[in-house]
Amino acid sequence: MKPRELFCRGELSACVRAAASSSAPSERILEAYALERLGRYREAILAISKINVAGDERIHLQALEAECHLFDGDLGTGRRLLDAIGDPAVGIEARFELAYARMLLAWVEGSADGMDAVLSTVDVRKVPRLHARWLFGSSWAAALRGDYQQQLTLLEDAVRLLQTPAAYDVTLLATATRCLVHLVREVASPGSFEFAVAAAHSVPWTQDLERERFLTFRGLAWAYALRGSHETALRYACSARDIAPSRMWVAACYADQAYLARMAREDSSSNGLLRHAISCAKEIEWISPGEERVAILNLVELAADRDLEDAKRLLEIYDGIAVGLAPHLALARDQRLYAMEAYARGTLLAASGDRAGAIELLQTSYSIFSSIGYAWRAAATALRLNAVTEEIAWLRRAADAVQGFPESSVAGEIRKTAAGVSDPRAASLTPAQRRVYRLICQGLPDKEIAAALRLSPETVKNHAARVRGAFGVRSRAALIAAARNAG
Repeated sequence: MKPRELFCRGELSACVRAAASSSAPSERILEAYALERLGRYREAILAISKINVAGDERIHLQALEAECHLFDGDLGTGRRLLDAIGDPAVGIEARFELAYARMLLAWVEGSADGMDAVLSTVDVRKVPRLHARWLFGSSWAAALRGDYQQQLTLLEDAVRLLQTPAAYDVTLLATATRCLVHLVREVASPGSFEFAVAAAHSVPWTQDLERERFLTFRGLAWAYALRGSHETALRYACSARDIAPSRMWVAACYADQAYLARMAREDSSSNGLLRHAISCAKEIEWISPGEERVAILNLVELAADRDLEDAKRLLEIYDGIAVGLAPHLALARDQRLYAMEAYARGTLLAASGDRAGAIELLQTSYSIFSSIGYAWRAAATALRLNAVTEEIAWLRRAADAVQGFPESSVAGEIRKTAAGVSDPRAASLTPAQRRVYRLICQGLPDKEIAAALRLSPETVKNHAARVRGAFGVRSRAALIAAARNAG
């Protein structure tokens, strides 16, 4: 099979082997492209240095070399290479590659307007394989701007085009599909979820694309869970864990499964998976520049409600990660990671009794998630704020945010909480009494409630007596029964 066909089919390692023995410049260029897509940037740069071409092909290769430096985190060299190229009069292929490299530089520098400006200088609509890359690059600009609905539209257009013979490119198709899947787990958009699932199953995954398949399956697990399909979600989560590319990602998968089990209200399974995930996380040296670290934030949130000391230790591990995020990752460029951090830290502060600190961080997290349309995360944060502040307004905000995910566990928790608020007996309680009431309903004895809320046992006893009085019962068991009957 020829290198070009291998490249288009996503068999990148085979493409490298086939092109390495060729003397044809076009095939050696394909070798460099394949190495770049495999993440072997320095090898790609070395391969480029050995290709002797002139004219358009030389400009093309210089732009590709700049991209490799940028992907590898060497912004200075990438910028110098692009500045040295200038604006030569070249054909559409070289002109597009130069624009794409400059778009990538603008991405790393955090300029969405710069990305759009560079991409607007080339019109590749008549060249499908270049147009597909143009759409994909434009989707990055939309993401950087925080316009995830626009990113969703551009990715869908790119996937449709990449599935046609004129633009067929399995590697880019896999990457665009993975991005699409991760968006539909956050943004509710009619028809997009079904389109993303169909796209994921249409990709002819190769061995070189196992990481993309892993990330896609992991995203599908969350997307299904948020739509109430918990059994399917668990199946995808297990499939992802089976092909996890590192120990860190395995720990992330256990964290996912613990979270998904809690969403399915399978508390015993969730607690067992949580303990195992925490144990794994403590044993791993977290040195990756990838997004694996987000798993620790998920574990902090889960552990905060179960074991405060474990949650604190996990946050210490997170804060001790010495390696920064790779500069080309989306999480390194926008506010989503900051919002996730604020949510995890706020949850931990709330569990520790620092209400003021928790409210400040959770409000920041809510503001970011709601502004970018990350609906269920905004709803979960608003629900947490309702629990901390006892303000009904946060419950209303949570209900508004989660409308696109009515079958999610977050929506169920909101409905459950709203039912309790609408009960005049619960509504008559003070915020402090309601906090005691909730913990009684969770089965905690007075001593544990006092420790959790940082109150004296006598204060908890008095609050509990007033709660029983509001419900017209005399015992803890009768109170719990009354609460269950109220929904």
